[in-house]
Amino acid sequence: MSRSRSTSRRQRGDALLEALIGILLMSIVGLGLVYTTSRVAVSQKDMNLQNLAVSQLRDLLQRNGSGSLDLCASAPNLLLPNQMVLPVTVAGCGSTLSASVTRTGEASPRQLTGLSGPLTLSVSDPALGGEIRVGGGL
Repeated sequence: MSRSRSTSRRQRGDALLEALIGILLMSIVGLGLVYTTSRVAVSQKDMNLQNLAVSQLRDLLQRNGSGSLDLCASAPNLLLPNQMVLPVTVAGCGSTLSASVTRTGEASPRQLTGLSGPLTLSVSDPALGGEIRVGGGL
């Protein structure tokens, strides 16, 4: 009779130990999920900030030379959330290109000179993940 009592006491201890190990494993899995979720949220915030910067840079390039904005005369600033004001670096001002165009039916090509070269706008900040550059391609 004393033998069966000692066996049942040992089994109760085993169940308690198994429950503690189960709780420990569940807490490790829960912490992993919380960490992963927080990293995804930070990554999403960074991507939104980068998309906003790229769209503002593209808008500046489209408005350049329209009369209301001359990027070569004065470099603008980007206005991003959380009171971030970032200076824009403009490259390619003063570069000129020439091209030859031949119309259908004409024997000799026309020479176009004095064309303004493509501009490149860039902005750099650690919050954006480094430098973002827009434009510059032909």
